[in-house]
Amino acid sequence: MSKAPYTVAIVGRPNVGKSTLFNRLVGHRVSIVDDRPGVTRDVIARTFEWNGVPIRFLDTGGYETSSSGEIEVNVRRHIAEAVELADALVLVVDITTGPTAEDEEAVGFVRRCGRPLVLAVNKADTAKREQEGLADFLHWGFDRVETVSALHGTGTGDLLDAIVEMLPDRPAEIEAGDDEKIIRVALVGRPNVGKSTLLNRMVGHQRSLVSSIPGTTRDPVDTLVEHDGQLFLLVDTAGIRRRGKIKDIEKFAVTRGLLAIDRADVVLLLIDASEGLTETDAHVFGLAHEAGRAAVIVANKWDLVEKDSDTAGASAKDIYRNLKFLRHCPIQFISAQTGQRVPRLWDEIRKVHTAYSHRISTPALNERLKEWVNHRPPHGIRGILPKILYITQVSTKPPTFALFVRNPQGLHLTYKRYLVNRMRETFDFTGTPIRLLVRENRGRGKLETPGAPEAIEAL
Repeated sequence: MSKAPYTVAIVGRPNVGKSTLFNRLVGHRVSIVDDRPGVTRDVIARTFEWNGVPIRFLDTGGYETSSSGEIEVNVRRHIAEAVELADALVLVVDITTGPTAEDEEAVGFVRRCGRPLVLAVNKADTAKREQEGLADFLHWGFDRVETVSALHGTGTGDLLDAIVEMLPDRPAEIEAGDDEKIIRVALVGRPNVGKSTLLNRMVGHQRSLVSSIPGTTRDPVDTLVEHDGQLFLLVDTAGIRRRGKIKDIEKFAVTRGLLAIDRADVVLLLIDASEGLTETDAHVFGLAHEAGRAAVIVANKWDLVEKDSDTAGASAKDIYRNLKFLRHCPIQFISAQTGQRVPRLWDEIRKVHTAYSHRISTPALNERLKEWVNHRPPHGIRGILPKILYITQVSTKPPTFALFVRNPQGLHLTYKRYLVNRMRETFDFTGTPIRLLVRENRGRGKLETPGAPEAIEAL
């Protein structure tokens, strides 16, 4: 058994260093950090262990009540949701500015929440600054006050000790090994195709910052969901643009999106069906394909498309024609806004993940290989005739195979594609890339095939 983590929300007005502190505590750069207010607008979550106590930190957007804009209202809603989930709070203030009116509003907010709380007085980068500025914050009367420098890391150990001391009784325990059972799913696509709306629909509540403004999600947001007994970790990423169009802070979001793809087992590739496939879509999807991830193509906003009985089929043909490298991936036409066909995605994710993780025995592979080669022998290149000996699967995620060949320089690329296509059809590798590694074998005579009762001889 392993302990379920406590949840601790980091809150405060904009630009007091919440994300810098969050990144310092969890030990690596997760939240976007910049010296402008409002850079963190979504709730970012990471789990960290301190002295044997697992803590899930939530980094929230800046708390401010002076603005009534759409994004600011959504940010306040997210902060309230994060605090509702939290076992304890860390209120961050800036020692260089002293208490502000926005700080006073944040203090009132956290007091109303009724959670255990520690005040983190940040940017205490020097002893002089700490000595001169700390007293200004003591009139609030908090029992736990810690000075820190998130930038330099000083004081963070004492802050973590204070957090652990104020936590309530340990939460329930969960089975060790659950992490290996989780299917990790990244939602990717260009800005404003509906990734956050889809995540919210799948989760069941507004979890990620959603606005009609392109690019309103700038950090990946991890959300653990259980569906029909299976755990899914959903990651909503910032919209990825072509590198030439990336400006300023958005370049950080692209990096986060690429890292989310790297962490995923399955990638949902979102298209705006009302606009059709774009060059940026192809670029983004190529990144996921190059990373070797299983994928489902999701044509969103299907409710906005004028259609007849042939529209879906024609759209699928058009998508596959322009994304030839993804012809093995299923397509779902959905509306995240209305929920149309969204439930089908769960089955598609399971299906492609099964294929992504599937292992074929060496005897079964070589039995089929013999049939394929007899049906269509390789012709060779420039008089060099390859002799295919045997095949074995060397790994999964994605399925990777080693093909042992004599004179491999005579094996044409089209023949490798032929073998990959036969494997995909025969063993139902839907939605997953297949990697075929050609290995030269210079021996003579019959080869021993690992795991097979008899070897395939120079087919």
